[in-house]
Amino acid sequence: MGKQVWQAKDGELFDSEEDCLRHESACLFLVDMNHGEYERNEKRWGLQKNFSRHFLAGFQRKENFWNYAESFRTLADVLDGKRPDLPMDEMLEEKHGKGKSRSRKPSS
Repeated sequence: MGKQVWQAKDGELFDSEEDCLRHESACLFLVDMNHGEYERNEKRWGLQKNFSRHFLAGFQRKENFWNYAESFRTLADVLDGKRPDLPMDEMLEEKHGKGKSRSRKPSS
């Protein structure tokens, strides 16, 4: 019998559903941070205002870096799979039956 693997939307394969979902969340986060709707995406991910602009441009001053510690913690939790509640509006769409399920199907 073959080993079960999980395939992410981008085609990458994982040994567990948890790792697959973490990968998909991280990819979605990066796509959103590179999107021009900064304020909307910061709210969607529970980040402090203007975090995404500094995230993309680089934190030029250490004061800016430290001021966004809360957003870095949120990002770390997303990457660690500890924030299944994010992104927020995607979860609301799922509750109302409008969104796609975030669970990946096992790949043969």
